[in-house]
Amino acid sequence: MTCAACATRIEKGLNRLDGVQATVNLTMETARIEFVPAKTTVGDIIRAVEKIGYKAALRAEASDDGVRRKRDIRIQQAMLLLSTLLTLPLLWAMVGHFEFTSWIWVPERLMDPWVQFWLATPVQFLIGGRFYVGAFKALRGGGANMDVLVALGTSAAYFYSLYVTLAERPSELYYETGSVLITFILLGKLFETAAKGRSSDAIKKLMGLQAKEATVVRDGEEVRIPVERVEIGDLVLVRPGEKVPVDGIVEEGGSAVDESMLTGESLPVGKTVGDPVFGATLNKNGALQVRATKVGKDTALAQIIRVVAEAQSSKAPIQRIADSISGLFVPIVLAIAAATFLAWYFLAEPGNIAGALEKAIAVLVIACPCALGLATPTSIMAGSGRAAELGILFKGGEHLENTHRVTAVVLDKTGTLTNGNPVLTDVRIEPGFAEAQLLAWVGAAEKRSEHPLAEAVTEGIKSRGIPAAEAESFQAVPGHGVEASVEGRSIVVGTRKLLSEKGVRIEPHAEEEMRRLEAMGRTAMPIAVDGAYAGFLAVADTLKDTSKEAVARMRRLGLDVLMLTGDNPRTAQAIAAQAGIDRVLAEVLPEGKAQEVKKLQEAGAVVAMVGDGINDAPALATADIGIAIGTGADAAIEAADVTLLRGDLNGIPVAIEMSRKTMANIKQNLVWALGYNALGIPVAALGYLEPWVAGAAMALSSVSVVLNALRLQEANKAKDEGVEGMNGKMQFAVVILLAGMSFFAGYGFGRQDAPVAPAAQAAQAPQASHGHGNESSSAAAIKTTAVWTVENAVAGEETKLRIDISGEAGEPIEQFDISHEKLMHLIVVSKDLSYFDHIHPEYRGGGTFDIATTLPAGGEYKLIADYVPSGGETTTATEWIRVDGPSKEAIPLTPGGGHAKTAESIQVTLEDDHPVSGQDFELTFRIADSKSKEPVTDLEPYLGAVGHVVILSEDTEEYLHVHPIDESASGPEARFATNFPYPGVYKLWAQFQRDGQVITVPFVVEAE
Repeated sequence: MTCAACATRIEKGLNRLDGVQATVNLTMETARIEFVPAKTTVGDIIRAVEKIGYKAALRAEASDDGVRRKRDIRIQQAMLLLSTLLTLPLLWAMVGHFEFTSWIWVPERLMDPWVQFWLATPVQFLIGGRFYVGAFKALRGGGANMDVLVALGTSAAYFYSLYVTLAERPSELYYETGSVLITFILLGKLFETAAKGRSSDAIKKLMGLQAKEATVVRDGEEVRIPVERVEIGDLVLVRPGEKVPVDGIVEEGGSAVDESMLTGESLPVGKTVGDPVFGATLNKNGALQVRATKVGKDTALAQIIRVVAEAQSSKAPIQRIADSISGLFVPIVLAIAAATFLAWYFLAEPGNIAGALEKAIAVLVIACPCALGLATPTSIMAGSGRAAELGILFKGGEHLENTHRVTAVVLDKTGTLTNGNPVLTDVRIEPGFAEAQLLAWVGAAEKRSEHPLAEAVTEGIKSRGIPAAEAESFQAVPGHGVEASVEGRSIVVGTRKLLSEKGVRIEPHAEEEMRRLEAMGRTAMPIAVDGAYAGFLAVADTLKDTSKEAVARMRRLGLDVLMLTGDNPRTAQAIAAQAGIDRVLAEVLPEGKAQEVKKLQEAGAVVAMVGDGINDAPALATADIGIAIGTGADAAIEAADVTLLRGDLNGIPVAIEMSRKTMANIKQNLVWALGYNALGIPVAALGYLEPWVAGAAMALSSVSVVLNALRLQEANKAKDEGVEGMNGKMQFAVVILLAGMSFFAGYGFGRQDAPVAPAAQAAQAPQASHGHGNESSSAAAIKTTAVWTVENAVAGEETKLRIDISGEAGEPIEQFDISHEKLMHLIVVSKDLSYFDHIHPEYRGGGTFDIATTLPAGGEYKLIADYVPSGGETTTATEWIRVDGPSKEAIPLTPGGGHAKTAESIQVTLEDDHPVSGQDFELTFRIADSKSKEPVTDLEPYLGAVGHVVILSEDTEEYLHVHPIDESASGPEARFATNFPYPGVYKLWAQFQRDGQVITVPFVVEAE
């Protein structure tokens, strides 16, 4: 497929088949098809695609897609090189047509029409043959696409020039027109293919987590086999340092397992016999024997990959706009091109067939709808891929789009706002009942319930050393409690309403005590024995550490936040107050949760429901967007549209922000694509564009749409503005294309008889950089002030640091952009630079950051904070503090001391430590294993990049925080571009991460 018209035609053709529902993705060059096997077969589907004029095959594994894409890039590079070599002489010959380039020598032989013919013919038919093949297939299928436009345009220029050559008429030749046009299109397609490859990086990264081999026990022997050959029931051996190859249950051994790839938690999780383990997690320090329960496509990681792939290949509703336009676009363009030719030939320049043909060719070329077709799917791919990296799974493009409309977020309490691990805190027994006996009866009733509160009660009773009795009968009353018959006694435990329905009267003193505990956030559960009130229990569930921050972030996004719970109003209000929630819907039964969501929708709210339990599934399905906590029940996850893998409520505002950014990105792409054609077609028709300039503009439009979509991959990492967030290669590509367009536009306008249009100017947004020097300023004119508060500045004790950021008028700065995964980076160094720490204060809202740290010795320390006010550039604020306590002798800085430094598990070598001040300098580090000295290729991303380098001058006045040129590298080389501003001695700290450990390596250099 070459453009949106191709995808639209294939999709329509497939959907005409009986029992088929198809969605075609231009960016991924795939079709997602649902069909009824009894009505249509795979063979029917493939034949239908071939009848339309394209080839189809069952999709291979994603790894095979990567191999195919690399092969395609190599072929495109070879074709582009050949095309460029043949086209450059034609461009050289073209120089001879302009007075302002008459000073350039042009070989006379290049002006020979037959020499130009032999140069242009291979480009036109060998290299450009793909356009003829594509055009033929499209026309045979009853449609028209980009290939038709390109084939018509270049053929018109080529065959007109051939006619002039054969007739030996004194007229201008246009051999270079088709050749330059084809070369520019190939260049654009090459950049586009490479950029599309980047848009699927999320899936590549997820697949890269999988283990390649596994050790299994078969017939009493250990066998090393490919992970694809592991079967359910196999006993898998996992040694320390190895990845768990499949999902399973530990049968023998114990270890700590790093599950950060699934949960985002950096601390390893202890595993022992009976515990579940998941494929692709890392076994840290103990040997495990695991019985495989899920393999291949059924593992947790495989299901995550499947959800991401389906989201990336699905079609968002907004795509219908582009599809409806693309279906009519090519025929309309053909009509406009024909009208342009006739208008110029008969009206503007009567009889000038060459001039009329040139204008028509420019219209055909500039109107190719490639950018329009790429506008939506590339953004969906990049947005859903970046969300997956942040632990957020959107189940489809529709949900990614709809999430941005959310106005109200409804949060379940237990397991969502709270940790979901309540504990028994209070036991109140009425006179006449023995506590141990009563608790044994209650334990018997509760141990058969699956409710989290029941589990808390049974665990609390067990911890008191009281064995539970056995229940003869049991009944759960959803939303109210439990009833059971134990040792001939009727036991009821639950809500006041349940006891009231049973005719049980609660004593006034007990009611007063329960209200007091509920006001503290505890849940009181009265007990009845044989119809008589016997006492009550109270349990408490603590708020998640991130809940308050997440609620604050949601409110800053303008969202209404509500809590929905079956708990009593007093307990619910207490928990809500701790989380910062004003609106509470309490005592809502499971079947009533969906009704409450409907009421909010009827009031005009677009509702996102967040839950983790089975009883949340109906409400999740009813809500406009259902968000499931990934650590919860499978039923909740299945009913949800979005899954938060990490169980962190901060994923909710991040998901909404990602949706908003993705939709803004799609709208930018659509405006650009439509605006480009709306402006480009009349400009070309009026004769202001040479065909090759139109070709360059067409190529740039497609590449720019893809590059703009790729900015989403930097969302929540770097500032999302301009071309910032693109990597260096992509920025370089844009600069080259703009320069090439400007150059040929000059030639094109110089060759026109029509008035010269003003040259277009292109500006690149300035790159954001971390702090340089000590000023607290911003290139985006957002001036800020940092006020530092230091408590208990004593060596060896916890020192509390607080930074309050305010604006020019003294108002708190409320919103900050994430830079390299953090809202603030704080560098702490001693005056002699012997001590260094890189820490990240927590944002508390209202412009306030705080953190606690411990400084090793007395003396002076410099604090350097980097942050990005929302809409501004990176800002640096500094402060000196004095720490009390015994000081250490100052260590002078001595440059050199060896290029290689060993720290922890790596040896880092600085290739060149002799920079020249004021000049661009590349710091190149080579990383090897400290023991084997073999190159290290398994560095892990640290704050979103392969590493970071912090540089300070000897007097601490000059400060640089440098990020790598290639942030996605994993070793054995890391390169950083910087500039040492003044001569003198500098100390730098290179930071890398391996095996979950951040390793800091210091160097001292002298700039000449």
